[in-house]
Amino acid sequence: MELINPISTSLATNPPPSSAANSAVTGLDSQDFFKLLITQLTNQDPFEPTGNDELLRQISSIREIELSTTLTDSLRSLTGQQRFTSVSTLIGQFVTGIPGADGVVDSGLVIGIRFRETGQPMLQLANGIEMSLEQVSTIQSPVTAAQALIGRNVVGIDQRDPKDPDIVDGLVTGVAVDEMGETMLELDTGEDLRLRDLVDVS
Repeated sequence: MELINPISTSLATNPPPSSAANSAVTGLDSQDFFKLLITQLTNQDPFEPTGNDELLRQISSIREIELSTTLTDSLRSLTGQQRFTSVSTLIGQFVTGIPGADGVVDSGLVIGIRFRETGQPMLQLANGIEMSLEQVSTIQSPVTAAQALIGRNVVGIDQRDPKDPDIVDGLVTGVAVDEMGETMLELDTGEDLRLRDLVDVS
């Protein structure tokens, strides 16, 4: 009676480096593979036992699969960490997006990052807008972005007192940085507006 060697057959038809093998062993660790190997040895044909060379080849293949799976997991984790680090450098920067379907261009000061379940990073802007990284067209420091607004009319909601927000509008005549490090737009009305509170530019 001829017995089928399940591990030899599996390794022959699905070599370790292939994506099919990697997906087939997802969730299995070395202990699981060695249990399979012991089961195979226990049920092998006593008249045609597995040779030492074949046994060593199978153990080596198991090890290669385990190392490949571990490497894949490590690279996935490293990629996620690098993406988080690179995106987090945008916090405190002023971003402008590409025009939407309605022609509206969103912009604002990045105050946070949120990751969707898919891993896609979303920039949370001070004005309440969320913008995907793919939508960003320009990234500027707050002072540079504010200086580009000199001579333009702006509208904002001053939220320095959250209980009593105030609508502010006027022509930007200058830029300053207050003692808290906030970039301020100086208006022709004598008022000032934090860049983070900017809502519209015309």
